[in-house]
Amino acid sequence: MKDGPEITVISVCVGEEHWTGYLELYYQKEVADLARLNHENTRKLLGYCIDSSLFTRMLVFEYVSNGTLYEHLHCVAKSLRYLHTEIEPPFTISELNSSAVYLTEDFSPSVYFSDTIV
Repeated sequence: MKDGPEITVISVCVGEEHWTGYLELYYQKEVADLARLNHENTRKLLGYCIDSSLFTRMLVFEYVSNGTLYEHLHCVAKSLRYLHTEIEPPFTISELNSSAVYLTEDFSPSVYFSDTIV
């Protein structure tokens, strides 16, 4: 936004011809529900758009700069695919949990494996 905060805009991807009264009620309920949220781990709803002339439905949120959890986990999944299918012999992991995934300065995940030998 000009001279304002960075924002994220989510646009509804349903054509006007497929937009039903039920979907409109659902959208309005979603806006009302999102407006109630006030927690440090939820994005704040800054506004919404309902324009019938161009059929637009959008939600406007605070911008979050480090991407999505999916983007970060996808990198972990690629490393697991490499370990399981792209090296010979495959590297097997006896136990993998979130404590084994470390984040670099730019929040890129890096998997660290250590098995305790008893």
